[in-house]
Amino acid sequence: MDKKKIIIFSVSFGNGHNQVSNVLHNHLKRKEFDVEVIDTFDVINKLFHKVVLESYLKLIRFRPSLWGKLYQYSEENPNSIFLKQFNAFLTNKLYRTLEEKKADTIITTHPIATTLLANVIRKRKVPVQLFALLTDFAVHPMSVHPEVHGYFIASEHLRYYAKLYKLDEQLFYPTGIPTLKENLLQISKKRLRKKLHLDDNKKTVLIAGGGVGLAKFTKILSGLEAFDEPLQIICVTGVNKRAMQKVKRHESKHQIRVLGFTNLFMEYLKASDVILTKAGGVTMSEALVCETPILIFQPLPGQEEQNSQFLMNYGAAIKAEVVEEIPILLERIVFNDHYHSIMTENAKKLKQPNAAKEITKIITTSAEKIQEMESSFGV
Repeated sequence: MDKKKIIIFSVSFGNGHNQVSNVLHNHLKRKEFDVEVIDTFDVINKLFHKVVLESYLKLIRFRPSLWGKLYQYSEENPNSIFLKQFNAFLTNKLYRTLEEKKADTIITTHPIATTLLANVIRKRKVPVQLFALLTDFAVHPMSVHPEVHGYFIASEHLRYYAKLYKLDEQLFYPTGIPTLKENLLQISKKRLRKKLHLDDNKKTVLIAGGGVGLAKFTKILSGLEAFDEPLQIICVTGVNKRAMQKVKRHESKHQIRVLGFTNLFMEYLKASDVILTKAGGVTMSEALVCETPILIFQPLPGQEEQNSQFLMNYGAAIKAEVVEEIPILLERIVFNDHYHSIMTENAKKLKQPNAAKEITKIITTSAEKIQEMESSFGV
């Protein structure tokens, strides 16, 4: 097979989409594809990218309810967001990139990227295969277009979206969401705790707020003072340096370790008895792969609320509506062995530990079919 060119179009809204893109890039590279990861907005215009990203981060940090309304609008009007105001501008920029790169296959890891690339392919009649990789436990309508050849979804339980969008179910591949360390299950919790210098005799709680560290860390830590038994708490604040400093100053009877952005996140996740977090799709997928029970607190309106509902429906997560509920629910998860084992088993049923490998297999098969067709027509 000739070396096929693949472009993975990501969007820098948080770290998850870029992480998924890079994991998939590495798997495809090992199959000798010519692979490149491109930030969709960065290609369009660096200043435009900066404005969009900063606006998004301010919205989710200070006006999450407004973000929820925008998300709902994007679901109800999937083809209008960005396109009405910037249609020609966006199309021309992305088309020039596709012309320059000569890609055979495009994979998008964000609904906005899917909408924009589908628009370019349709308007400019670009001969390229487009696949949409969904990084949440839902299928956003902005990802659904006639130009998409296949959808990589988080779970087989999401295949009902095919009927909802009047699509062939065979287009939906329940591969799961690629995670950074898919072989982590081979390492025991005990061994990981030893590696990470964690006390194996203490119940361990991981508090995370995604790559930008949006969790209310000190508020949650104050609520955990209600626990009589000392806990081992790991706070992963991501790139949020202000949150890190606040946690460092927080006085507690519990043993607290604070980390910024770390490549060992999944090791800490597997070593923990529970993760307390909002409900980002990639973090949720990582928790399932690690078979770690999930306690959700203050998910973002929109995609994270959808993720929460999905995981609660299948018993892999529970949700605290207010901070006062956190110690009560944590007590149930970490000190009730029966309840903990039920949540672990439910996570085991949902986990997709080989997502990147499965996606690579599908892309490879698709490329081989195209090669055969080209050969038969003498191309």
